[in-house]
Amino acid sequence: MSQPLVPICVIGAGTMGRGIAQVALASGHPVHLVDPDAAQLAAAESEIITRLTRKDPAAGALVEERLDLLTDLTQARTDPRTIVIEAILERLDVKQTVLRRAADHFGTSCILATNTSSLSVTAIAAGVPDPSRVVGMHFFNPVPVMRLVEVVRGLQSDDEAVDAITELAERWGKSVAHVRSVPGFIVNRVARAFYGESLRLVEERAGTPETIDELMRAAGGFRMGPFELMDLIGNDVNFAVTRTVWASYDYDPRFAPSLIQSEIVAAGRLGRKTGQGFFEYGESVERPLPRAADVDAAAQARDITMILHGSDDQLGTLLTRAGVEFGRTESEDPHIEFVGAGSVLITRGLTAREETSRRGEPVLLLDRCLAPSTATAVALASTDAPLADAVIALLHRAGVRAFPVADVPGLVVARILSMIANEAWETAYHDVASPGDIDNAMVLGTNYPMGPFAWSAQWSSHRVLELLDALWSSYHDPRYRASFALRTAAPASSLANGQAKEARSHV
Repeated sequence: MSQPLVPICVIGAGTMGRGIAQVALASGHPVHLVDPDAAQLAAAESEIITRLTRKDPAAGALVEERLDLLTDLTQARTDPRTIVIEAILERLDVKQTVLRRAADHFGTSCILATNTSSLSVTAIAAGVPDPSRVVGMHFFNPVPVMRLVEVVRGLQSDDEAVDAITELAERWGKSVAHVRSVPGFIVNRVARAFYGESLRLVEERAGTPETIDELMRAAGGFRMGPFELMDLIGNDVNFAVTRTVWASYDYDPRFAPSLIQSEIVAAGRLGRKTGQGFFEYGESVERPLPRAADVDAAAQARDITMILHGSDDQLGTLLTRAGVEFGRTESEDPHIEFVGAGSVLITRGLTAREETSRRGEPVLLLDRCLAPSTATAVALASTDAPLADAVIALLHRAGVRAFPVADVPGLVVARILSMIANEAWETAYHDVASPGDIDNAMVLGTNYPMGPFAWSAQWSSHRVLELLDALWSSYHDPRYRASFALRTAAPASSLANGQAKEARSHV
């Protein structure tokens, strides 16, 4: 006869707590849901029953049978096998107090899991009688839908407790990413550049929020752009997380918050919940969409000879999608030559002005696309208007909208994704999590189109490092320092600094 499933005690009946309780109930566990607010408990029960009965009309009776609603932890039946999961206020002292009480009530052999998203699991564990029994179990909202759980090992967490929480999460149909307790864990650490570098581009007036959002969707393959996502999360919440991570890493410039977002928060423009953030919201308000560049009729009609030099998937795919005839040559320098007009390159971190000076001909830079065969938009910058008109016409034939942006190093998608990838390499280098768990966490926890190590491989770590080194050369800002792990993985990329210096010597 199989042993009954372990009891689950969820402390906190807010959004996260009731979501965790729902998943536990759906998997057959007896559940204690504890919250001092009786009205909160009643609302949680009603919501859980409503959600579960959508799939199974008989679920309501099962919930009533398995769910105990308690206003005090001491009312729970004592069972040493109980796994406690707290989902309460993000305050160290409050979490320590609650978990201490749970350990006293259920016994020292119970496992204590914390759903913290920003506090140190090691610090939380230090406040309970047996720190080895404390493990982080970081869920993502909405819990019943989001597949990712970060299982976080504190300095004193023992293998038995970590294994038990891992098995529990997997039983609930979750995909586990193992992580060592550091500020931000995986997702909230690696994702900072998605917001931070986008805000930096707006600060530099490279493009508007709506342009950057559209490029990240249409060229980067993201479901939401960074600015609409910050508005959805709440700018106050997003800004607070950024400040927490920044302070936790001793004010490392990689995580520095943006004055633009600080002003947005100060103005009370918190996003969807207040009706205004970076964008306006309401029943009659449509999402702002940027206007792509107009196609010049004369450029569209002009017959220009094009030659693809070298091998580059994005450039080759563009020409194929446009259905134009083009020549090919072998070259170590991939570019499209518009004979008599100039050359088109994929950004490697230099500006169009620098590339023009280095090559001695007009240059147009294209931003990177994560999936060149399906991308519907791309950013570009050029030093030459006739060349830009010709390329915009070519893009139009390929079904790709052109968005000219300011001539900034790294342009938009390539710059943002390279910064995310760099943080992922740094996270793995410090043995916080494995590359596989990092990619898994970013895909499942944030809906990225692929993980940062996957796009590093797709572009090549050499190209990612080349772009970062060019950014460092342009700004001398430590936020752009490349991870040693990335540099080790791409030794040939040392050429990037040489190219950047050579370009600047000709400017």
